[in-house]
Amino acid sequence: MPLKPLKMPFGHDYPPTLPNLLKDVVARHGDNEFLVMGDQRMTYRDAERESAEVAKGMLAMGLGKGSHVGILMPNCPEWVVAYFAAARVGALTVSLSTFFAAPEIAWGVRHNDIDTLIISAQYLRANFVERLETGLAGLAEQTSTELYLPQFPYLRRIIVVGDCDRPWAMNGLQSFKDAAAAKPPIDDEFLAGVEAQIVPSDMLITICTSGTTAEPKSVVHMHGTAIRAVSMFVHFTGLKPVDRIWAGFAFFWIGGQNSVILPAMFAGAGLYFSETPKPEDVVEVIRRERVTVLGAWPSQAAGIATYARQTGADVSSVRRGLGPQIDEHGVVIPPDRTHNSFGMTETFGMHSMEKWASWAPVGKGSNWGRHIPGVERRIFDPETGREMAPGEVGELFIRGSTLMAGYYKREREDVFTREGFFATGDLCSIDEDDYLFFHGRSTEMIKTGGANVSPKEVETVLHTYPGVREALVFGVPDEAKGEIVAAVVIAVDGHTLDADEIQNRLKGDVSNYKVPQEIVVMDYHDIPRTGSEKAIKRDLVHVIENRRK
Repeated sequence: MPLKPLKMPFGHDYPPTLPNLLKDVVARHGDNEFLVMGDQRMTYRDAERESAEVAKGMLAMGLGKGSHVGILMPNCPEWVVAYFAAARVGALTVSLSTFFAAPEIAWGVRHNDIDTLIISAQYLRANFVERLETGLAGLAEQTSTELYLPQFPYLRRIIVVGDCDRPWAMNGLQSFKDAAAAKPPIDDEFLAGVEAQIVPSDMLITICTSGTTAEPKSVVHMHGTAIRAVSMFVHFTGLKPVDRIWAGFAFFWIGGQNSVILPAMFAGAGLYFSETPKPEDVVEVIRRERVTVLGAWPSQAAGIATYARQTGADVSSVRRGLGPQIDEHGVVIPPDRTHNSFGMTETFGMHSMEKWASWAPVGKGSNWGRHIPGVERRIFDPETGREMAPGEVGELFIRGSTLMAGYYKREREDVFTREGFFATGDLCSIDEDDYLFFHGRSTEMIKTGGANVSPKEVETVLHTYPGVREALVFGVPDEAKGEIVAAVVIAVDGHTLDADEIQNRLKGDVSNYKVPQEIVVMDYHDIPRTGSEKAIKRDLVHVIENRRK
């Protein structure tokens, strides 16, 4: 049965596309502040007008359905404007990570067939102009803004936001406005006609995942998938039109999309940007703009909280994202009564979730939520394919209206089952009340002496110990057992951890074969991590191996 037009929680019924959502939020909250960075302040109405001018320029340059617009910029108002403009002409946005090195940028441009690339000249210590010239063979020698590079045959233009003296560079978003001015027939009425042809099944965004192992994958989502997914869970977040969100989650990854940009639009809330992610810059934005919600990873929030405490900065305006979970009455929710949310890039974020600030039922603490509408979850034995009973652990399979269109340049039969399910690789169980519990990744399962050990299970126990900020459990190759269980623990600031004491305590809390034979105490900043602050466990294996030599 086809899906009906989406009923938006904050507006009217309309086909779920980004142009329709933008039109709706302007009608509801057009004068609310939306994008604020330093002296730059845009309302929703301003952002609609700015993105319209850029969109008309894209049309003047020949962009539309079938075009692939790459964005390589940190979080900033220009990122959002460029994204909206591409969506309004029907182009597919390809989000590239600012953590990408030159070879990774080259992969992103070539693999995703990008024809128009919008970049920042630089950010922090990264000079993206130099990275492009290093990664894109032949670019440095170009003397024209119209590009024809044999190794990147689809790439036609690069727009640089910021100072750049290269002859191949076009001048920021102004270059689109100039193109529009040169073609008067492409006016607001013409743009409206283009937008009317954009449908939920059109492709909206490609997110290049940054995994901890293999080459990144390009996850493609349609307009309908993205808008519908967020509409299904945005009411769980408790956002309000008066909220001011520090936009810390990277826009080029799923968290920036489904936890910052789109939820803000549904609620009519504002996004506030800092010049850098350094705690001192973030705290200054919180203090000056009276930020109410932090879109930040826990490690980021911890650093921000520490800096604010040390300097005495007033961050009392923040009601969410800084400190422990509290309910609507201001009561701290204890760890054994908290909910989590669970999702992935392939499902446009959360597929399992509970209302923010709610208490978990007794005995179901640390669950990862029940399914959101439109999502079907099944647990299968990864070896036999048998569907598991409630409470049994197996691999999580997902299908439904929030699932990606696919991986770019991968055939559907290589990605989905015959029944349309996607195998997540997550080891989970779902109880009789639909609450999901996460037990680790199938690829992380440790096989030691013939027994299986879930790293997540041991990490969960370690996280209950006083002074433990983070625990990372993984397998290390061993000739006798195949693998041994090992762990790295990080202390909370101001605490000292003793590896032997932790190991002895674990012997009373988990089965003996699950107790790490090697435990190393390390500093947070010495842990190799991805750009999203996820620890790279495979690199920690070498730390343990060197200790055992």
